[in-house]
Amino acid sequence: MHIVYGVNEAFMPILAVSLSSLLMHGEGEDLHFHILSLGIEEESKEKLRQYVEAEGQKITFYDLEEKFEDWKRKLPGLFTGKFSKATLLRLFIPSTLPETITKALYLDADTVVLQSILSLYHLRLGDKFLGMAPEPSIYKSHKEFLSLSPESPYFNAGVILMNLSLLREEGVEEKCLRYYQMKEGRLPFNDQDILNVVCKGRIRSLPQRFNFFSNYAYSRYSSLCRFSPWYQDLESKKGFSQAKAHPVIVHFAGDERPWREGNHNYYRRAFDYYAEESPFPMEKEKGKQGYLFCYHILNLLSFVFPKLREKIGEFYYRSMGKEN
Repeated sequence: MHIVYGVNEAFMPILAVSLSSLLMHGEGEDLHFHILSLGIEEESKEKLRQYVEAEGQKITFYDLEEKFEDWKRKLPGLFTGKFSKATLLRLFIPSTLPETITKALYLDADTVVLQSILSLYHLRLGDKFLGMAPEPSIYKSHKEFLSLSPESPYFNAGVILMNLSLLREEGVEEKCLRYYQMKEGRLPFNDQDILNVVCKGRIRSLPQRFNFFSNYAYSRYSSLCRFSPWYQDLESKKGFSQAKAHPVIVHFAGDERPWREGNHNYYRRAFDYYAEESPFPMEKEKGKQGYLFCYHILNLLSFVFPKLREKIGEFYYRSMGKEN
Protein backbone atom coordinates (compact mmCIF):
# COMPACT_ATOMS: atom_id res chain seq x y z
CA MET A 1 0.00 0.00 0.00
CA HIS A 2 1.21 3.47 -0.90
CA ILE A 3 0.46 5.98 1.88
CA VAL A 4 1.08 9.69 1.36
CA TYR A 5 1.46 12.54 3.85
CA GLY A 6 2.32 16.21 3.26
CA VAL A 7 3.97 18.18 6.09
CA ASN A 8 6.51 20.79 7.11
CA GLU A 9 8.98 20.51 10.00
CA ALA A 10 6.57 21.91 12.58
CA PHE A 11 4.12 19.04 12.02
CA MET A 12 6.64 16.20 12.17
CA PRO A 13 5.76 15.09 15.76
CA ILE A 14 2.06 14.97 14.81
CA LEU A 15 2.85 13.04 11.63
CA ALA A 16 4.88 10.51 13.61
CA VAL A 17 1.84 9.72 15.78
CA SER A 18 -0.33 9.08 12.74
CA LEU A 19 2.34 6.96 11.12
CA SER A 20 2.81 4.99 14.35
CA SER A 21 -0.91 4.17 14.45
CA LEU A 22 -0.83 2.95 10.87
CA LEU A 23 2.19 0.73 11.46
CA MET A 24 0.36 -0.95 14.35
CA HIS A 25 -2.58 -1.83 12.12
CA GLY A 26 -0.58 -2.71 9.02
CA GLU A 27 0.87 -6.01 10.13
CA GLY A 28 1.29 -8.39 7.21
CA GLU A 29 0.99 -5.54 4.68
CA ASP A 30 3.75 -3.98 2.62
CA LEU A 31 3.60 -0.27 3.38
CA HIS A 32 5.45 2.42 1.47
CA PHE A 33 5.17 5.87 3.03
CA HIS A 34 5.64 8.86 0.74
CA ILE A 35 6.29 12.10 2.63
CA LEU A 36 5.84 15.30 0.63
CA SER A 37 7.72 18.02 2.43
CA LEU A 38 8.49 21.69 2.66
CA GLY A 39 11.57 22.29 4.78
CA ILE A 40 11.82 19.09 6.81
CA GLU A 41 15.19 18.90 8.54
CA GLU A 42 17.52 16.02 7.68
CA GLU A 43 17.70 14.96 11.32
CA SER A 44 13.93 14.56 11.44
CA LYS A 45 13.90 12.62 8.19
CA GLU A 46 16.54 10.22 9.47
CA LYS A 47 14.75 9.65 12.76
CA LEU A 48 11.51 8.78 10.96
CA ARG A 49 13.34 6.66 8.38
CA GLN A 50 14.99 4.53 11.06
CA TYR A 51 11.67 4.06 12.84
CA VAL A 52 9.84 2.91 9.70
CA GLU A 53 12.61 0.67 8.40
CA ALA A 54 12.94 -1.00 11.82
CA GLU A 55 9.36 -2.15 11.26
CA GLY A 56 10.32 -3.63 7.88
CA GLN A 57 8.53 -0.94 5.86
CA LYS A 58 9.64 1.69 3.32
CA ILE A 59 9.66 5.48 3.40
CA THR A 60 10.57 8.06 0.76
CA PHE A 61 10.82 11.83 1.16
CA TYR A 62 10.10 14.37 -1.59
CA ASP A 63 11.11 18.02 -1.18
CA LEU A 64 8.66 20.11 -3.20
CA GLU A 65 10.19 23.58 -2.84
CA GLU A 66 11.62 23.50 -6.36
CA LYS A 67 8.38 22.18 -7.83
CA PHE A 68 6.46 25.00 -6.17
CA GLU A 69 8.81 27.53 -7.72
CA ASP A 70 8.44 25.93 -11.16
CA TRP A 71 4.65 26.20 -10.96
CA LYS A 72 4.91 29.77 -9.73
CA ARG A 73 6.90 30.67 -12.86
CA LYS A 74 4.44 28.77 -15.04
CA LEU A 75 1.36 30.39 -13.50
CA PRO A 76 2.23 33.95 -12.38
CA GLY A 77 0.31 35.00 -9.30
CA LEU A 78 0.15 31.47 -7.86
CA PHE A 79 0.60 31.02 -4.08
CA THR A 80 -0.57 34.53 -3.27
CA GLY A 81 -3.04 33.52 -0.57
CA LYS A 82 -2.47 33.99 3.13
CA PHE A 83 -2.35 30.30 4.07
CA SER A 84 0.72 28.06 4.24
CA LYS A 85 1.90 26.47 1.02
CA ALA A 86 2.06 23.18 2.92
CA THR A 87 -1.73 22.93 2.69
CA LEU A 88 -1.39 22.51 -1.07
CA LEU A 89 1.05 19.59 -0.99
CA ARG A 90 -1.58 16.94 -1.72
CA LEU A 91 -2.39 18.57 -5.06
CA PHE A 92 1.08 17.59 -6.31
CA ILE A 93 0.83 13.89 -5.53
CA PRO A 94 0.08 12.72 -9.12
CA SER A 95 3.21 14.33 -10.60
CA THR A 96 5.45 13.63 -7.60
CA LEU A 97 5.00 9.90 -7.13
CA PRO A 98 6.48 7.58 -9.80
CA GLU A 99 4.08 6.86 -12.66
CA THR A 100 4.30 3.15 -11.85
CA ILE A 101 2.20 3.94 -8.78
CA THR A 102 -1.40 4.16 -9.99
CA LYS A 103 -3.20 4.34 -6.64
CA ALA A 104 -2.40 5.93 -3.30
CA LEU A 105 -4.04 6.85 -0.02
CA TYR A 106 -3.42 10.35 1.28
CA LEU A 107 -3.79 11.03 5.02
CA ASP A 108 -3.61 14.30 6.90
CA ALA A 109 -0.99 14.23 9.65
CA ASP A 110 -3.70 14.95 12.24
CA THR A 111 -5.30 11.52 11.82
CA VAL A 112 -4.91 8.28 13.75
CA VAL A 113 -5.71 4.84 12.35
CA LEU A 114 -7.61 2.57 14.75
CA GLN A 115 -8.30 -0.43 12.50
CA SER A 116 -6.99 -2.02 9.32
CA ILE A 117 -7.35 0.20 6.25
CA LEU A 118 -7.02 -2.67 3.79
CA SER A 119 -10.70 -2.55 2.78
CA LEU A 120 -10.44 1.20 2.23
CA TYR A 121 -7.34 0.96 0.09
CA HIS A 122 -8.86 -1.69 -2.17
CA LEU A 123 -12.11 0.16 -2.87
CA ARG A 124 -12.63 0.54 -6.62
CA LEU A 125 -12.87 4.07 -7.90
CA GLY A 126 -13.86 3.28 -11.49
CA ASP A 127 -14.16 6.57 -13.39
CA LYS A 128 -13.85 8.63 -10.19
CA PHE A 129 -10.75 10.68 -9.52
CA LEU A 130 -10.95 10.50 -5.74
CA GLY A 131 -12.59 8.78 -2.80
CA MET A 132 -13.43 11.21 0.04
CA ALA A 133 -15.75 11.23 3.04
CA PRO A 134 -18.55 13.81 3.21
CA GLU A 135 -18.47 16.88 5.45
CA PRO A 136 -22.13 17.68 6.21
CA SER A 137 -21.25 20.43 8.69
CA ILE A 138 -19.82 22.68 5.95
CA TYR A 139 -21.21 26.21 6.15
CA LYS A 140 -24.06 26.91 3.74
CA SER A 141 -22.55 30.32 2.99
CA HIS A 142 -19.34 28.64 1.95
CA LYS A 143 -21.03 26.41 -0.59
CA GLU A 144 -22.67 29.51 -2.04
CA PHE A 145 -19.24 31.16 -2.23
CA LEU A 146 -17.96 28.18 -4.23
CA SER A 147 -21.06 28.20 -6.46
CA LEU A 148 -22.02 24.73 -5.28
CA SER A 149 -25.77 24.13 -5.14
CA PRO A 150 -27.44 23.30 -1.81
CA GLU A 151 -28.00 19.74 -3.09
CA SER A 152 -24.32 19.22 -3.98
CA PRO A 153 -22.27 17.22 -1.49
CA TYR A 154 -19.10 18.64 -0.03
CA PHE A 155 -16.16 16.40 0.91
CA ASN A 156 -13.32 16.60 3.40
CA ALA A 157 -9.74 16.31 2.12
CA GLY A 158 -8.19 14.79 5.26
CA VAL A 159 -8.40 11.26 3.82
CA ILE A 160 -8.26 10.81 0.04
CA LEU A 161 -8.10 7.60 -1.97
CA MET A 162 -6.49 8.72 -5.24
CA ASN A 163 -6.89 7.27 -8.72
CA LEU A 164 -3.45 8.50 -9.81
CA SER A 165 -3.55 7.10 -13.33
CA LEU A 166 -6.82 8.90 -14.11
CA LEU A 167 -5.72 12.12 -12.41
CA ARG A 168 -2.61 12.18 -14.61
CA GLU A 169 -4.48 11.19 -17.76
CA GLU A 170 -6.96 14.08 -17.42
CA GLY A 171 -4.49 16.68 -16.18
CA VAL A 172 -6.34 17.33 -12.92
CA GLU A 173 -3.27 18.70 -11.13
CA GLU A 174 -2.92 21.59 -13.54
CA LYS A 175 -6.69 22.22 -13.55
CA CYS A 176 -6.55 22.51 -9.76
CA LEU A 177 -3.68 24.98 -9.83
CA ARG A 178 -5.30 27.09 -12.54
CA TYR A 179 -8.49 27.28 -10.48
CA TYR A 180 -6.44 28.31 -7.46
CA GLN A 181 -4.68 30.98 -9.55
CA MET A 182 -8.03 32.28 -10.78
CA LYS A 183 -9.24 32.60 -7.17
CA GLU A 184 -5.96 34.37 -6.23
CA GLY A 185 -5.61 32.10 -3.21
CA ARG A 186 -8.79 33.43 -1.62
CA LEU A 187 -10.25 30.09 -0.61
CA PRO A 188 -11.09 29.65 3.09
CA PHE A 189 -10.50 25.89 3.01
CA ASN A 190 -7.64 25.90 0.55
CA ASP A 191 -6.98 22.75 -1.46
CA GLN A 192 -10.13 21.12 -0.08
CA ASP A 193 -12.19 23.78 -1.85
CA ILE A 194 -10.17 23.29 -5.02
CA LEU A 195 -10.79 19.54 -5.10
CA ASN A 196 -14.52 19.90 -4.41
CA VAL A 197 -14.95 22.31 -7.32
CA VAL A 198 -12.55 20.88 -9.91
CA CYS A 199 -13.46 17.22 -9.24
CA LYS A 200 -17.18 17.78 -8.78
CA GLY A 201 -19.10 14.70 -9.95
CA ARG A 202 -15.93 12.60 -10.01
CA ILE A 203 -15.61 11.92 -6.28
CA ARG A 204 -16.71 8.62 -4.74
CA SER A 205 -18.21 9.12 -1.30
CA LEU A 206 -16.44 7.12 1.40
CA PRO A 207 -18.22 5.84 4.52
CA GLN A 208 -17.78 8.27 7.41
CA ARG A 209 -15.90 5.66 9.43
CA PHE A 210 -12.89 6.16 7.15
CA ASN A 211 -12.65 9.85 8.07
CA PHE A 212 -14.51 10.54 11.28
CA PHE A 213 -14.02 14.09 12.51
CA SER A 214 -13.47 14.03 16.25
CA ASN A 215 -15.89 16.93 16.83
CA TYR A 216 -18.69 14.84 15.26
CA ALA A 217 -18.71 12.95 18.56
CA TYR A 218 -20.93 15.85 19.68
CA SER A 219 -23.21 15.73 16.63
CA ARG A 220 -26.48 13.92 16.03
CA TYR A 221 -27.08 12.25 12.70
CA SER A 222 -30.52 13.88 12.50
CA SER A 223 -29.02 17.34 13.05
CA LEU A 224 -26.42 16.86 10.31
CA CYS A 225 -29.11 15.66 7.88
CA ARG A 226 -31.32 18.62 8.71
CA PHE A 227 -28.44 21.02 8.12
CA SER A 228 -27.29 19.20 4.94
CA PRO A 229 -30.18 17.07 3.56
CA TRP A 230 -27.90 15.53 0.90
CA TYR A 231 -25.99 13.72 3.67
CA GLN A 232 -28.67 11.07 4.18
CA ASP A 233 -28.09 9.88 0.61
CA LEU A 234 -24.40 9.23 1.36
CA GLU A 235 -24.40 7.92 4.93
CA SER A 236 -27.00 5.97 6.92
CA LYS A 237 -27.90 6.56 10.55
CA LYS A 238 -26.51 3.13 11.42
CA GLY A 239 -23.30 3.86 9.53
CA PHE A 240 -22.84 7.16 11.32
CA SER A 241 -23.44 5.55 14.73
CA GLN A 242 -20.95 2.80 13.97
CA ALA A 243 -18.43 5.37 12.77
CA LYS A 244 -18.78 7.32 16.02
CA ALA A 245 -18.38 4.21 18.18
CA HIS A 246 -15.74 2.38 16.12
CA PRO A 247 -14.05 4.70 13.59
CA VAL A 248 -11.39 3.28 11.30
CA ILE A 249 -9.66 6.66 11.00
CA VAL A 250 -10.17 9.55 13.42
CA HIS A 251 -9.47 13.02 12.04
CA PHE A 252 -8.72 15.61 14.70
CA ALA A 253 -10.42 18.53 13.00
CA GLY A 254 -11.45 21.60 14.98
CA ASP A 255 -9.76 23.42 17.84
CA GLU A 256 -9.98 20.59 20.38
CA ARG A 257 -6.66 19.07 19.30
CA PRO A 258 -5.33 16.23 21.49
CA TRP A 259 -1.79 17.63 21.50
CA ARG A 260 -2.96 20.74 23.37
CA GLU A 261 -2.80 20.76 27.15
CA GLY A 262 -6.28 20.81 28.68
CA ASN A 263 -8.13 19.35 25.69
CA HIS A 264 -11.21 17.18 26.28
CA ASN A 265 -11.22 15.49 22.89
CA TYR A 266 -13.42 12.40 22.91
CA TYR A 267 -10.68 10.36 21.18
CA ARG A 268 -7.66 11.88 22.96
CA ARG A 269 -6.68 8.59 24.62
CA ALA A 270 -6.13 6.99 21.23
CA PHE A 271 -3.84 9.83 20.22
CA ASP A 272 -1.93 9.64 23.52
CA TYR A 273 -1.52 5.87 23.13
CA TYR A 274 0.10 6.12 19.71
CA ALA A 275 2.13 9.15 20.79
CA GLU A 276 3.89 6.91 23.31
CA GLU A 277 5.07 4.69 20.44
CA SER A 278 6.27 7.63 18.33
CA PRO A 279 10.02 8.27 17.80
CA PHE A 280 9.39 11.99 18.42
CA PRO A 281 8.84 13.31 21.94
CA MET A 282 5.38 14.79 22.31
CA GLU A 283 5.26 17.92 24.44
CA LYS A 284 1.72 19.22 24.58
CA GLU A 285 1.07 22.86 23.73
CA LYS A 286 0.26 24.99 26.74
CA GLY A 287 -1.52 28.28 27.25
CA LYS A 288 -4.98 27.46 25.89
CA GLN A 289 -6.53 25.58 28.80
CA GLY A 290 -9.21 28.20 29.47
CA TYR A 291 -10.16 28.45 25.81
CA LEU A 292 -10.31 24.66 25.46
CA PHE A 293 -12.59 24.38 28.51
CA CYS A 294 -15.01 26.87 26.92
CA TYR A 295 -14.73 25.08 23.57
CA HIS A 296 -15.63 21.79 25.24
CA ILE A 297 -18.67 23.34 26.92
CA LEU A 298 -19.76 24.63 23.50
CA ASN A 299 -19.41 21.11 22.08
CA LEU A 300 -21.58 19.69 24.87
CA LEU A 301 -24.21 22.40 24.38
CA SER A 302 -24.22 21.87 20.62
CA PHE A 303 -25.28 18.24 21.13
CA VAL A 304 -28.37 19.43 22.98
CA PHE A 305 -28.88 22.64 20.98
CA PRO A 306 -27.47 21.98 17.49
CA LYS A 307 -28.82 25.24 16.07
CA LEU A 308 -26.60 27.13 18.51
CA ARG A 309 -23.52 25.58 16.93
CA GLU A 310 -24.84 26.34 13.45
CA LYS A 311 -25.34 30.01 14.27
CA ILE A 312 -21.89 30.31 15.87
CA GLY A 313 -20.35 28.50 12.90
CA GLU A 314 -21.94 30.81 10.36
CA PHE A 315 -20.85 33.86 12.39
CA TYR A 316 -17.30 32.50 12.51
CA TYR A 317 -17.32 31.85 8.77
CA ARG A 318 -18.48 35.38 7.95
CA SER A 319 -15.75 36.77 10.19
CA MET A 320 -13.15 34.83 8.22
CA GLY A 321 -13.80 36.77 5.03
CA LYS A 322 -12.61 35.14 1.80
CA GLU A 323 -8.91 35.81 2.09
CA ASN A 324 -7.64 33.13 4.47
